[in-house]
Amino acid sequence: EHYGKQTEVFNGLDVTLKARFGDGAQVAGGVSTGRTVTDTCDLNALPQILPNTIGGIAVSTTVLTPRLPGYCRISRPWAAATQIKFLAIYPLPWDFQASATYMNIPGIPITASRSFSNAEILPSLGRNLGQCRGAATCTGTVTVDMVPPNTTFEDRLNEVDVRFTRSFQLAKVKVRGNADVYNLLNAGNVLNMTTRYSGQTGGQWLQPSQILGGRLFKISAQLDF
Repeated sequence: EHYGKQTEVFNGLDVTLKARFGDGAQVAGGVSTGRTVTDTCDLNALPQILPNTIGGIAVSTTVLTPRLPGYCRISRPWAAATQIKFLAIYPLPWDFQASATYMNIPGIPITASRSFSNAEILPSLGRNLGQCRGAATCTGTVTVDMVPPNTTFEDRLNEVDVRFTRSFQLAKVKVRGNADVYNLLNAGNVLNMTTRYSGQTGGQWLQPSQILGGRLFKISAQLDF
């Protein structure tokens, strides 16, 4: 109570299921959901103190976080932490086996930060930036978060992988051939992007720098002896 009333509360629920059938088939999976509510608004009147985290993420030392309610009390939506994962294995005739995995996870959070010049900040701040130190012409800048953290997200990621396996017994050697298809639905979700906003149009803001790999076929074999 001597250092501000910061709170970080998590409520969650995990449910897992697993079933085995007489013919060797298996089904397993579950749902994980939760929400973290972080409140550092008590520190808004103390600009000399930086909270350790805002919205459950570490505060950058190079990006300023506005002291506004939308940035200090972050209530992440339940969907942003809800994951659904399942797998199934089913035996087929002639020693074939089919298996599949399904994953539905949240998209990455969308953030934005912009570098503001001293001239842009001066009218609202009422003075030059501290880094100007009385210079006749100040070229100082400061980078500010423009989107409250953990409030906006990319589309959820749905990925399906399948495998067909055939086992052979050759004397004392067991051979298993596999045919895999990764990302069967050929999803192309964004995994990383440019978060720096620049200029009047945003520049390359939200331009993907990494996306989920496309549909992939793979043939492999395993020998046990």
